[in-house]
This record gives sequence, structure tokens and C-alpha cells, in this order.
Amino acid sequence: MKKTSLLIMLAFLLLILPSTVLAFSVNTNNTVFIGENDVIEGNLYAAGQSITVDGHVKGDIFCAGRTVIVNGLVDGDVICVAEAIVINGEVGGSVRVAGNAVSINSNVARNVQAVGASVTLSSEANVGWDMFLAGVFGEIHGKVNGDLHGVVEQLIINGEIGKDVRVRLCKECHDTKTMPLVVNKDAVIHGNLYYTSSKAGSIKEGATINGETGFSFSDKKHKKHTAFASAWEILFSVFSSLLIGLVLISFWRKEIKDLTNKMLAKKGASIGWGAIVMFLTPIIALILLFTLIGIPLAAILIGVWLIAICISKILVGILIGRSMLEKFYQSKKDSLIIAMIIGVTILCLLSTIPFIGWIICLTAIWWGLGGIYFHFKKCDDKND
Repeated sequence: MKKTSLLIMLAFLLLILPSTVLAFSVNTNNTVFIGENDVIEGNLYAAGQSITVDGHVKGDIFCAGRTVIVNGLVDGDVICVAEAIVINGEVGGSVRVAGNAVSINSNVARNVQAVGASVTLSSEANVGWDMFLAGVFGEIHGKVNGDLHGVVEQLIINGEIGKDVRVRLCKECHDTKTMPLVVNKDAVIHGNLYYTSSKAGSIKEGATINGETGFSFSDKKHKKHTAFASAWEILFSVFSSLLIGLVLISFWRKEIKDLTNKMLAKKGASIGWGAIVMFLTPIIALILLFTLIGIPLAAILIGVWLIAICISKILVGILIGRSMLEKFYQSKKDSLIIAMIIGVTILCLLSTIPFIGWIICLTAIWWGLGGIYFHFKKCDDKND
């Protein structure tokens, strides 16, 4: 699968997996297409350049790709990462997505949480509960029955908000033509409008705001938005890890099982060798840089080292998930997809614990690096 430019990505939301996780479909083709007459009896896990869902998914959709288009009915949640995401079909749960361009054009029964350079809620869209958006540009043309929260550079509201609007906008709008907030004449806000920005927004004549309107230059009154931003950072981390893990499992299922088995069998040795690999590799690369002819090799070495560090935490997450399934759900102990979702999410959450989170994260990196080292060492020994 080609490398795509993705916005990376609330982790605790993924912990609450519905019972339909036990019935699922996995599709990792370059092009994934679920036809209009197709029915997925459970969750759909999909990864590919292009993902189109025209059929009926009775569970959740977990997907990652370049383009994601959902035209069919989804009974559960839509949780996806892609460059372009378009939701045209009705969603019975929530939409939690991250991408460069996000467009929602249908009814969403619960919440919408969207991260993107551009997030659009069209005039045909209706969000049953709350909406949170983060990114550069947001447009609200449809209806949000609950609250609208956001951290964006610029926001345009043309639609209807059932409760409050609380947003943090452009911090430094040097361009006098840039208007951080625009509430157009057809907009209806049934609650309050509170926003923080470097300058006042534009509320057009005819716009309806039933509650108070509050504008502030200070961030002190908006700590809640900082919490939202931090939560989305966790979500970014979870989504990026799940995306990479889905690709790894798709192509190297047997190798990952063998590798994580060895990591579990040689915990101490793996962590020790992982620490050595982590600290010794940059030193070797630095020495190669001074040899001139070793510069290309140094660049390759650092690139492989960074990739291994990224993969290492995912491997530890899969190991944690496999151990939990082995202990609590024997019938699904061989499902690497479920193990990855559970384990990666738990590891990301543990990494956010104050004071000790960084220790957990560093140990996980060492453990995974050691596992990778032993795996390739074994391969070399066989070749010899």
C-alpha cells in the first residue's frame, strides 16, 4: 500500500467496542468495494487506496486509506482515517474521522468528531447529539442538535445549532481580510455563542442567537478546549498506530505472531537489546556521516531505525492484546485485529499517565526493538 499523507489521530472511545466486534469482515485490497446489495453482519475493517461502502454494515466501520466514501447504511460508528472522507449514508452511531478533507452529507444519530484541514457539514446533514471539529477550516450548513465545539482557524456557520457554540479560533490573524468566525444571516443558534480568537468575528444581520454572545482574547476561560485538543492528540496516536498495524497484519500475519511470541518468551533480553539498538544506531549513523561515502548508508540506517521505533510500540500493543484475549477470551485469542485494537489503545492510554507514561512508552519501544532485532537475527542465522 502506497504511503499517503494522513492526519494522524479519543483513544478511550475505541475501548468501548460493541458486541458486534466478534463478527467482522476484514478487507485490505488496494480497492475495497462493498456493493449495494452486500450486508456485513458485524464490523467492517478495511484498508486500501480507495474504500467505497454502498452496502449495509450492521456494526462499525474501521478503515484507513486514501479515499473513503460511505454511501450505505451503517448501524454503528464510522471510525476512519484518510486523505478524503465523504459520508453520504445514514449512520446509526457516531462518526469519528480524521483526514485532509472531511465532508458529512447525511444523518448521524449520535456524535460527530472530525479532524481535518477542511471539515464540512452540508445542508443535508443532521447530527443527533454534539459535534466537535478540529483543523484549519470548518463549515456548518446543516443541523447540530446538541453543542458545537471546535479548535479551528476559521469557522463559518450557516446552519442550525440546537444548544451552545464554544470554539477556539485563529490565534494570530495578521491578515485583516481573514475573519475567524462568520455567522451568516440564515444561521440559528438556540443556545450561547462563546469564542476565543485574536480578533472579533462577524455576526451578520438576521442571524439568530437566542443565548449570550461572548468573545475573549484570553485562553484562561477556555481550558476545556485544551482538554479537547489533548484528547484528540491521543486519538491521532491511536489511529496512526491502528493504520500501520492493519497493514502489518495484512501482509505479515505469521511473522508478527512469531515475533510477538519471541518477545513474550524473552522479555528481559528483548528490552535490553532494544535499548542497545535504540542508542547505538544513531552513533553508528553519525560515524558513517564522517566517512563521506557512508552518508547514503547513514540516511538509510536512520530511516530504518525510525520505522522500527514506530512499529515497535504497535508490536507491543498486539502482544498486550493477545495476552488479554488469551486470558479473558480464549475463542478469539488468534484474532490479531481485535488484539491490536485492544492492545494499541491500552498502550496509548498508559503512555499518557503523568510521570510514568514516558517510562511505559520508552519500555515499549525497547521491547519492540529487541523483538525486531531477535527476529531478523534468527533469519540471518537460518541463512548462514
